[in-house]
Amino acid sequence: MASSATAQNAGKRERSTTGQAAGYSYCLRTSAGPGDCKYKSFQQCQAALSGTLGSCERNTGPR
Repeated sequence: MASSATAQNAGKRERSTTGQAAGYSYCLRTSAGPGDCKYKSFQQCQAALSGTLGSCERNTGPR
C-alpha cells in the first residue's frame, strides 16, 4: 500500500511541472520535454531563467 501512495505522490509532482500545468501562463524550457510550467508571468520565468541556457515560452496546455 505504501508504494501505491508513493507512486501517486510522484505523479502529482510530475503533473505540476509539465507543459500541462493548469493556471500557469509560462514555461521555462532548458532542454527537450514539456518544461517547467509554474510561472504566472513572463518576468517570473525570466528571473528563474537568469544564468541558465533556455527560454520562456507560453504554456499551450489546458488552463
